[in-house]
Formats: sequence, C-alpha cells, structure tokens
Amino acid sequence: MGFAGVHLDAERNAARDHGIRVISTDDSPVTVLVVPTNEELEIARQTLTVATVR
Repeated sequence: MGFAGVHLDAERNAARDHGIRVISTDDSPVTVLVVPTNEELEIARQTLTVATVR
C-alpha cells in the first residue's frame, strides 16, 4: 500500500476474526487496526432515546 508508511499483511487482512485486530505487518511504521462496529444498533438506540424523551 505504501500510503503514509502503511504496510498491510495480506493474511491478517483476509482473516475473518470478529474482534479488534491488527492488519499491518509487524515492521510497519504505522499500526492499522480493524475495529468492528454495529452502526445500525447505535442508530436504533439513539432513535429510541429521542423517541421516548418528552
């Protein structure tokens, strides 16, 4: 990849783990993480909060 010194590890990037994981190589000057999120759940929670506040 090379942008901003990023070196991605193809195997780490292809892994389908469900938690937070590093996908950059060990010698990369920049650490790259995958952080799973659930945007739909957060939108639903915020909508419920707004809808129930009077």
